[in-house]
Amino acid sequence: MNNALAENKLLILYTLSQSKLNLTKTQFSNIILECIYINYFELQQYIEELIKTGLVELDVVNDKEAIVISAQGKSVLEMFKDRIHDRKRKEIDKYLVENINHLIKETTITHEISEGPHGTIQVTLSAFENKDELIKISMNFPTKETADKSVQNWKDHSTKIYELLYKELIR
Repeated sequence: MNNALAENKLLILYTLSQSKLNLTKTQFSNIILECIYINYFELQQYIEELIKTGLVELDVVNDKEAIVISAQGKSVLEMFKDRIHDRKRKEIDKYLVENINHLIKETTITHEISEGPHGTIQVTLSAFENKDELIKISMNFPTKETADKSVQNWKDHSTKIYELLYKELIR
């Protein structure tokens, strides 16, 4: 295995270990592609190879496929961590710090839009903590615009909405 290939795979393991979140393959790929100069197809090949060797696993979290580092992957990373250039490690760390709030929202706040009865738009909003669903709300809206607005408000204010409902329901 050449040095660049080995370092890229170690960077993938490093990123997974540092993220502390259950990231979807798409979210993870975006992080790697923004921080490290690997093309998309090579990245997918590396991920598949890491899965085959048991260093990375796929898990289903909130009905989405997440990519996680395995115990074996953590051991390999610990043994060879010093082979990752500091500059690249710092780039990944910086990206994760700057984008953690966005990543947390993406992994914990979800929505689905579908066709409802009588020409309405059905919106299902959910919030998760770890793998546990805290709340799931399903409502019908008369137009696509109102449905989209409800989704945006959920993304922006889910904590407030959850707290409001919780307080109202327990009084």
